[in-house]
Amino acid sequence: MGLQLEATHKAFTINYQSRMQHLLKHREVLLMKRLHITVEDNAVPQLITSALEAYEIGRKTSRKSETQLETFGLLWGYIIPERGPRPARIIVTTATVETSALATKDSVSPDFGSLSMKTEFITRYWPHLEVVGTFHSHPYASLEEVRKNKGWQASTPETTEDGSGDTIFWPHLHEKLFQHNPYMAHLIVTVAALQKNGWALPNEIEGGSGFELSLGKRKIWITSYASVATQDENSAVMMDSQPMLDMPAMTHRAIQGNYA
Repeated sequence: MGLQLEATHKAFTINYQSRMQHLLKHREVLLMKRLHITVEDNAVPQLITSALEAYEIGRKTSRKSETQLETFGLLWGYIIPERGPRPARIIVTTATVETSALATKDSVSPDFGSLSMKTEFITRYWPHLEVVGTFHSHPYASLEEVRKNKGWQASTPETTEDGSGDTIFWPHLHEKLFQHNPYMAHLIVTVAALQKNGWALPNEIEGGSGFELSLGKRKIWITSYASVATQDENSAVMMDSQPMLDMPAMTHRAIQGNYA
């Protein structure tokens, strides 16, 4: 499971050891207060339904039909900087889906040209919005498979065959297209089918960095990560700790919908 560099960027080879050395060099930007991410209610339907569409409907052609695919999109909103005792906060107000992304059951590769086009277009006509992050999905056939693989977590060089993964892609995207953003939020929406309607109450996971939800015959995990721009050069690294994720209306909606 995980993000991959698009075809036009395959020549950009990332050495994992050099990335770790770079991370240690800029450790001072990682040891800040824990970043907070707030996903407003307006953005949640797009996050979840795009993941469900890729999972349950998938991609159809005249010859075949594929389901349980990954999906990718951008998060839009604004950033509140760190002020005194208050940590920096990313506010996500809406989301867009990358329909041009090359998606399979195990990976998704967004087109950087599409990302640039949408960024230029939206910031011109909706100047109150800016890209504040990304989201993508991890589809799994069953609840048991998710738990066995901890499928709600980001893929890393240690968990992928080609030594890439989410934690390599995210800083690369940050520094290539959004180097002026001090922080970027990265959400993973993991989906698994259930045999019957789930009734479990929503549960925090990963120390408050995510949620586990039962939505009908589906189990959903939403987990957050963040990348941060370094202070002295045009590059980015993953933050040392996962953010605190806040989705104010989601818990209430999950309970209300399941018991309606």
